[in-house]
Amino acid sequence: MTRTALLLFAHPDDETFTCGGTIAKYAHDPGVRIILYCATRGEAGKVGDPPLCRPEELGDVRERELARAAKILGIHMVIQRNFGDGKLSRLPREELTKDILQVMEKVRPDVIVTFPPDGISGHADHRALHQAVVQACDEAKNRWNFKLYYVVIPRSTAPDAGAIYTTPDDDVTTSVDVTAHRQAIMEALRQHRTQHLSIERVFPGVLAGEWQRLRTTEYYQLAMQNGRWLLQPDLKETDWWG
Repeated sequence: MTRTALLLFAHPDDETFTCGGTIAKYAHDPGVRIILYCATRGEAGKVGDPPLCRPEELGDVRERELARAAKILGIHMVIQRNFGDGKLSRLPREELTKDILQVMEKVRPDVIVTFPPDGISGHADHRALHQAVVQACDEAKNRWNFKLYYVVIPRSTAPDAGAIYTTPDDDVTTSVDVTAHRQAIMEALRQHRTQHLSIERVFPGVLAGEWQRLRTTEYYQLAMQNGRWLLQPDLKETDWWG
């Protein structure tokens, strides 16, 4: 039986920044299907320094970058939307929620992964995407059984995180060992060439091939299971499927 994971993020590169190792770990399992939903084309981002394209070309370029990164990670399907980079918080939530719910109904995922409420970086698009996913999951919770995870950064792993929002360690329920998949993370990050300034800031050395410095574990908070919203700080898992 095939198990399906639906990942829902706001911009091209969110998938690799947050959970690229977990994607690579599971995507090559013949019994797993990974589907990525990307709400925007990232057209409001940076074009690189020196510029790698004209600003008006950025959406097209980032869409191609995402396709290459997805291939490296093993993602089976990318659902690319164009709701407007930097505009999700101004979009009527019902519009985004409806689209996400329709995708969920079509693919019937066993696992759903998205941002936590703070969006990790605090980006308004991340927060809006989270809210729409939560609403869609609440509407779907009695239709079939699935698990909803927030990808998080434990506070103990980033005590000096600065502008990054972290999650109390006691709220982290799931840790996935991605040590064996750090090179895939690196290669996927390298496909997002226009975003090299952000990549160099968050993952110093990776563009120079220093994949050994990348994270060895990716962390999640289980938020919903079998139609119930959860607060289980004592729950500890080592994969999405447990």
